[in-house]
Amino acid sequence: MSEDRVWKEWSQSAKQAVKEQYPFQLQPLETEVLKKIQLQNRRRPWRIAAWTAGVAVSATFFLQVVQPLHRVEDLFGLTGAQQYPAQFEWSTPDQGFSQARDHGYPILPEIKVEKDGFTFQLKDLMVDQRRITYTLLVSGEKLEEIVRDNDEDKKFALLYGGLIVNLGEMSLRGGASTDLQPIKGTNYFVIKANYLLESQKMRELMNQPNPVLPVVIERQNKDSNEVLAEIRVPLPKAVLAAEKVIEPIQGSHAEMGADKLVDNLSVNQIVAAPTIMLVELEAKLNNGFELKRLQNARLVDEKGKEYSAVDDTINPNVERILGTDKYTLKFIPSLYFADLPEGLELRFSGIVANREMGESLVLDRNAKYPQDIPFGKQTLRIQQVYYKDDHLFIVIPNKEPEEITLRIDNQIYKDFIIADSLETVTFSFPVKKKDSYELWLSGFEREESTFEGVIPITPKK
Repeated sequence: MSEDRVWKEWSQSAKQAVKEQYPFQLQPLETEVLKKIQLQNRRRPWRIAAWTAGVAVSATFFLQVVQPLHRVEDLFGLTGAQQYPAQFEWSTPDQGFSQARDHGYPILPEIKVEKDGFTFQLKDLMVDQRRITYTLLVSGEKLEEIVRDNDEDKKFALLYGGLIVNLGEMSLRGGASTDLQPIKGTNYFVIKANYLLESQKMRELMNQPNPVLPVVIERQNKDSNEVLAEIRVPLPKAVLAAEKVIEPIQGSHAEMGADKLVDNLSVNQIVAAPTIMLVELEAKLNNGFELKRLQNARLVDEKGKEYSAVDDTINPNVERILGTDKYTLKFIPSLYFADLPEGLELRFSGIVANREMGESLVLDRNAKYPQDIPFGKQTLRIQQVYYKDDHLFIVIPNKEPEEITLRIDNQIYKDFIIADSLETVTFSFPVKKKDSYELWLSGFEREESTFEGVIPITPKK
């Protein structure tokens, strides 16, 4: 298989993954990523930049979830070696990890593995049943060869686009920043990670005699992943400590007043792990709506001390427990190391909810455009429709509504092109030429209710 064909197929695969996860989300950050890639194309082959686009966009949204990391240029190596700092910028733990460390919760010993021309150093690792943070340093002769060759294609394929770290079969949510740094004559590829763990898998692991956490470093290839190294991390007794469960007082629910969106909102329990705590809510909403956010959520005790919700202000800060009306909301620091405070309350300033919508329409290829299509409380403006090279093209403004997904004859778009002016985006659909098509719109209807909510959790003094 030719190199061009390999890159083309990898590019299409990466783009398809972005489409499935972010069907139409041309947010400013995504637009900025694509703009930078388009500028980069002037000096790099499209076969590389196309795959960069897919990975960069999907990873950018993925990395937003836990914490703001490096600039896009730093993450994906789009600006070249001149941007690399002269020394390591070690990952600063958040307040949850810092408090656990200050109370004697262990940072696990560094582990070093050498294999096939690479050296892998796992350090600054902290883990409990809910979260993990670590720094992974990759160095060695293989890395030096890549840097000496100054081949951007190889650098991207091996490092920024191809190197992944798994914890066995455990699902991870969060982010990892990457950077290539020369330190005292040696090049290091630095991965700094902060993930939420799959709690059920962690409990199963911790219940084993002499539990060991597998850290597997892989290189992504087209057909399968190649394991470069596996670092086995023994988990000491301190890591296996049981979580604390805090039961709220009776009547632990918010007074909803005349609010018509929510019937009931209450706290069931708080689970405190060493680095984070989870508040389990029960929320009953009307008309098929689902809770997505508690605005300005915080835990406040009688003395005024606050515990902040883990919230990036963009994504939902509550997570629904499948098949129930229960949700979890994460806070740091944790009450794991503290006495239970008196007068603890969950306070918030309103809620955000949404519900799924779907509508089928007939799209007339020969109609006059632009046309405005109402969809719930939103409007989708179609500026142009035309057929060319076995594809139907739909041109829409590059702005909100971002939540609407387009399908033509049940086909998701194959590609999209952002205009040089950034004012429009053109989607292409691989369908046969005909006069009319089924246009399927899907998305979410959003509702927001503002009120001062207070849910008592522990009794006052």
